[in-house]
Amino acid sequence: MRILFSSLLIASLTRAARAASVSLDEYRDHYDPAPAAAVEFEDATGVGGGSGEEERNLSGSKGDKGGKGGKAHKASKHVGLEDGFVDLSEDFERDETALAQPLIGRLPVRDNSFLRAALVLENGKIVGKYVRADVNVDDPRAVHSTTKGLISLAIGKLIAEGRLHGVPLRLDMSLEEIFPLNFLDLLDPTTDFRKRVTIRELLTMTSGLRGDLSTPPGDSLPEALYSPIVHEDSAKKEYSYLMDNNILSYVIYAITCSKDLWHCKRPIQYFAGSILPSLGVTGIGSCPAGSWNVAHENWSDYGNTDACSDGEFAWFTNEEGFEGATSGMTMTVNVMAKLGQLYLQGGKSAPGPGGEQVVPESWIDQTWTPHVKPPTIVGDNAGGFFWYQLDKDTWFSYGLGGQIIAVNRRLNRVVAMQSDLVGEEEPSQPSIAVIRDIMELTFQLSPYSFDN
Repeated sequence: MRILFSSLLIASLTRAARAASVSLDEYRDHYDPAPAAAVEFEDATGVGGGSGEEERNLSGSKGDKGGKGGKAHKASKHVGLEDGFVDLSEDFERDETALAQPLIGRLPVRDNSFLRAALVLENGKIVGKYVRADVNVDDPRAVHSTTKGLISLAIGKLIAEGRLHGVPLRLDMSLEEIFPLNFLDLLDPTTDFRKRVTIRELLTMTSGLRGDLSTPPGDSLPEALYSPIVHEDSAKKEYSYLMDNNILSYVIYAITCSKDLWHCKRPIQYFAGSILPSLGVTGIGSCPAGSWNVAHENWSDYGNTDACSDGEFAWFTNEEGFEGATSGMTMTVNVMAKLGQLYLQGGKSAPGPGGEQVVPESWIDQTWTPHVKPPTIVGDNAGGFFWYQLDKDTWFSYGLGGQIIAVNRRLNRVVAMQSDLVGEEEPSQPSIAVIRDIMELTFQLSPYSFDN
């Protein structure tokens, strides 16, 4: 079955190379010396098409208002030439003065019993920490939809580096270009619509494909392509939540296979080889085929990691052994913090010339640019590539029940938080309230703290 799938996939990629063309909307790493097209960013409200003044040339060419190196990512501006950057392959240093005041005791009085663990970084140092008495902080925890915000790292890295048989990848590449032989249900009236869905639309939840807890994420590529719902108003391409779907997992596999079959990588293989080592994350656990379905059978045990082998990072898989694209990552709160700090550092693993640009800074910039205005758990806030804007300085990736990575660029602060699922409803608003409270605390007497 896997051989048949691979043969169909390679045939698909060959046809895609002939059909693909490079548009003005192509995304390219601004470190790439090759000329890059301008990328249009939406306006600040996230609902417009963006004006000419809002276009930024990621290559740093003559028309770029950001100067020779392109417009700098905000994280670089706020840390001041990499001040506050840390080597993510090493353990975080602790600010003992800040840690002397227990984090939970500094938060406003409310029922925070759902909170399992929280880690607060400022300028790359641990300034706040909380671990509930019954929690082992070294045990990985399912982060649910926070997976969405993190899988976009792989998509951005692959688009910057990848080609489909000589044709540069781009955000507006359609699923038909990537999988031309896999839309097999010719009698389905929605097939043409599904073919036209783009990578950008999947990342911004504007594909017109919808799904909830009852919608299977896809135990095969055809099922992932056809299981989401297409409503009559889907053609409007407005924000529509696709809770669980595995299309992007197969996209990662297809892109990595485009060179030859020896380079094919499932999502966890790509993360373990190209992203996590620079963060010092080497304890990779494994989850058996079908573990995603087992872990999500019962609400009372939702996201149970017992089926996976020990490791600080693991990933539930579908029946074919492909990792879940929109949920399924499991990790420790420390790994969550490292991934948040990677975003804060503009995709760079360490300061100075020795630091690896794990993912292009320009991709982080696009991820934290308002692309759409979804109805989110924090109100009518802007959304980027699976990240949501809490306020003008803070972006966060959110998973069911309060699994959160939040980054504040003005404070150089990262908050990683893991929570229990409570009853039949997730404690979304209390979780967001904790993030807001932490962002208002002062930890270090730095020029980025609220009192200075």
